[in-house]
Amino acid sequence: MDSDSRLDLEFAYTTYRDCCRDLYSPYYYCRRPLGHDGVHAAGFGSGRVRWEHRPDHAPHLLS
Repeated sequence: MDSDSRLDLEFAYTTYRDCCRDLYSPYYYCRRPLGHDGVHAAGFGSGRVRWEHRPDHAPHLLS
């Protein structure tokens, strides 16, 4: 399974309450499960973005 397919499954089975929600922009927040390994990710298809959380950047969580 490629990484895009795996992310699609994670997004489909992770509720909003259980997703990471690290903020990439006002329009993209991490949809991976809380406590995930690796990069943050949001969006689908050609609109998908991935990003690393910078240690000097406090988490911006959507409540």
